[in-house]
Order: sequence, then C-alpha cells, then structure tokens
Amino acid sequence: MKGLVTGLSVAAALAMTSTAHAAVGADGDITGDAYGAALAVQTNETSFGDNFSELNAGYGFISGGQLHLAITGQVENNFNKMEIWIDAGAGGQSVFSSAGNDGAANMDGLVFDTAFTPETHIIVRNGFDGGLVQNKFDLDFANLGTGLVTAQQSIFGNSLTGSGTVAPGPATIGSIAVGYDNSNVLGVGGGGNSGVPADQVAAAAVTTGLELIIDLADLGWTGGPIRVSAIVNNGDHGFASNQVLGGLPIPSGHLAGLSGTDLSAIAGDQFFTIVPEPASLALLGLGGLMMLRRRA
Repeated sequence: MKGLVTGLSVAAALAMTSTAHAAVGADGDITGDAYGAALAVQTNETSFGDNFSELNAGYGFISGGQLHLAITGQVENNFNKMEIWIDAGAGGQSVFSSAGNDGAANMDGLVFDTAFTPETHIIVRNGFDGGLVQNKFDLDFANLGTGLVTAQQSIFGNSLTGSGTVAPGPATIGSIAVGYDNSNVLGVGGGGNSGVPADQVAAAAVTTGLELIIDLADLGWTGGPIRVSAIVNNGDHGFASNQVLGGLPIPSGHLAGLSGTDLSAIAGDQFFTIVPEPASLALLGLGGLMMLRRRA
C-alpha cells in the first residue's frame, strides 16, 4: 500500500516536510549540496559509449515540499533519452502505458519491478536541431494517471547545458528547476554490449549530471518513500542501453526494446529509494494530529 497522510491536509504536510537540508538550486553539480551518499551506483560499464550515455549514481532528498533528484553522468547529445519514472503516490502503473508524448508508446508494455508503480514519467533529451538551427535541451513531464504532459524545449536557450526551469503546464502546478552539466569524463568506462563490471568507486565519485527539483504536490506524494527508476534509451524509445539505476545484474548488455521487457524478472531492484528523514516523519506525526502509514 502507498503511504497515507491523515488528520491534516497533504498540503500542510508538504509545507512541514524536511527542513534539515539547506536549500540548493539545480545546477547539475552536486558538489557542496546536501545529497549525502549515493542511493544507487552503476553496476555495468556503459553499452552506449563512455562519457556519452552513462548513469553513474542516483541521489535524492525531500525538503521544503520538493523532491531534489540528481543523476550523475550524461545522455548523448543526439536526442537519446534519459527515461525517469517516479513512484511517489497512490495508484500508479505496474505495466507502462505512455501519455502518448515523444513516441514513448514504443515502450508500452514494459513491466516494472513488483514494488515499483510509477505515476510520473520524465523524458530528458538534448542535441542539435537543424530545423531551429540551434542546440536544445528538452524535458517532458507526464502524469501517467491523467495522461497530461508538461513539456518545454530549449530550456537553456541555444545551449546543451546550464540551469533553467520548466514552466507550469497541464501536468504541473509548480515549475520544475532543471540543471545539466555534461562535463564528466570519469565514472564508468565503455565496456560495450558484453557487460563489463563498473568501477563503482569511480562511478560514485562523479559529481555532475542531471539535477531536478520538483514540487511533491505535482508528483502526487502521499507520504513515505519515493522510488525512482532511470534508463538510457535511444532516440525513438525503441532500444535501451544497460545504463539503469538501480543497476542491472553483472554482466548485462543492452536491454534493447523495452516493450514487453519484464524488469520484475531481472534480479535486484531497477529503482532506488529516497526516504524522508526521521525529522520530517516526526513533524508529520506531531501531537497525534497526523498519522503516516508508509508503503509496504
């Protein structure tokens, strides 16, 4: 069961959630931020090209009514996709059915891990658009329950990196802060499709990549842990790499077509978990006015 907050409104709970972390912006660099240790570290060297498409580690915390999420590494600037699914509320999908944006229906039928039922799908992509004659960095935020999508192109103007925001839209009430820094040249190597174990010390040492700050209300958060899964996919969502957080078993090559792939049949969790700090949970239960039933 998903978490349930009762007694006070969810809005009040969000306002009270976690003040232990200092406020940080989204600049694509976790150095000096309050993320703490990695919540997932890559297990396999990338099958999509060293320092082109690799997911080194996942980080996150909940603070001030927002999810702070960082995934170190990069996605190649040829409009390959970084697929991110977030499980934060009640309901959700056990089998992926897209909102119909960006060709994501090519992944319909993807079976998630048993303990992972996302309500949100985020697509990150970047590259040179010949039609616009500019570099562009885009993000789609899809609410899988309503089928609504908030999308913004060229978040950093005529640049592939930087800091910016996705303005509120059909699927969101608040804006989404976005930072992307693709300067990483370390982390996992390019082992190709044969499946080569990653140097996890090197992966955990990478500090740059994608950073997002999202309002918990837009995620449908109902208390308790938030689960995140990330996969590097190709340009039409039809051929996935082995870059998954949480990691795939060692050795693993390309996942290839995700439609019909059953992640629950693969050993381990293909997601990582962000747990609210005890101080936040204490606030939610203060004075017996609120009860938080965490996800099983």
